[in-house]
Amino acid sequence: MPVRGLQHEEFLGGLHAEAMTWLGEGVDWFDAHTHIGHNDPDGYEADPAELLEALDVAGQRRALVFAMHEPGGYRDANDVVLRACADSAGRLLPLARIDPKAPDALDEARRCLEAGALGFKLHPRSDDFGLPHAVAEQVVALAGEHRRPVLFHAGRGIPNLGDAAVAMAREHPGARIILAHAGISDLGLVGPLAADVSNLLFDTSWWQVADMMTLMTTVPPGQVLYASDMPYGAPRWSSWAFVRYARAAGLSREQIRAMAGEQLHRVVHGEDLLDLGPAPGPHGLGPRVLGFERATAYLTAAIQMTFRGGDPTEALSLARLATQTHAEAPFTEELEQVDGLIALAQERFGASGDPYTCVHPALAAHVIAGTASVDGLGGV
Repeated sequence: MPVRGLQHEEFLGGLHAEAMTWLGEGVDWFDAHTHIGHNDPDGYEADPAELLEALDVAGQRRALVFAMHEPGGYRDANDVVLRACADSAGRLLPLARIDPKAPDALDEARRCLEAGALGFKLHPRSDDFGLPHAVAEQVVALAGEHRRPVLFHAGRGIPNLGDAAVAMAREHPGARIILAHAGISDLGLVGPLAADVSNLLFDTSWWQVADMMTLMTTVPPGQVLYASDMPYGAPRWSSWAFVRYARAAGLSREQIRAMAGEQLHRVVHGEDLLDLGPAPGPHGLGPRVLGFERATAYLTAAIQMTFRGGDPTEALSLARLATQTHAEAPFTEELEQVDGLIALAQERFGASGDPYTCVHPALAAHVIAGTASVDGLGGV
């Protein structure tokens, strides 16, 4: 079974190829956020071979990988990840999944480091803990001793963790703390502080365009790491969207190439991080186009409905109506492109009745509508 979504994103081939051509050859793509497992309550699962297949489709070589949620604990799951990485010819690199509530949490963290793990993944939502947490801080301290990363789930479904994450980063400067999913749980609070906490990083495993543009314009580019969230996301869509978000924020080709993987290589191997300059701020985002803004609002609603198995019909219809304009209006061609992708989403939902089949063209329309300034630069 391929990573969920690969079979629904074939329409992305041309868009992805254009983005990769603009970025240039020889990019060391290195995905900061992928999973292996079969017991996650969200219903997703993945094997190492499936991750490698998806990387191949996207023209990427490497990914960090860790266990999905395992109700019975993580020792066996960590061993599965370590073996998979050892058998991958250097393409998959392991993080150990640690539940700080487990009685052997710190021992398991030490065991996995000795066995070859490059750092740790902690998940406050699925493992039901909050920050600050004494054992979580001990895990961060251990990572700091070895200049290793600790990746925290920082997306939906958790209370505020930003203050604690900033405090841990300052207390343990050797640790590289990565807030997953663009740190959306605390982005408005933590993003503006990131420039003063250089070992606090963010991955891009998220989709909502306003969140992603906030990340790209608020956080210094050297602290933003490309990520897909496989199998929840697929790397072809994720890398295309990543390039588009970064370009729309005004980042350069050289900055984006480093964010795509070179910086993560330094993170996991304890090397000094690249200084890629300051956050660009919002001034380069280009003019407001209300048709795009209306479309992104309705598409956000439609996409959220599809993720929950709901009926996106009305929201998709409103999104299409938002793209309608007179022929002489600016961005007519781009609005038509967005409309065409929404029409594809409607067609797929109508043919199958399965909301998931329409989410990929809806996501692509959402990204294009929310990053209109890129099209004035030649498009990706």
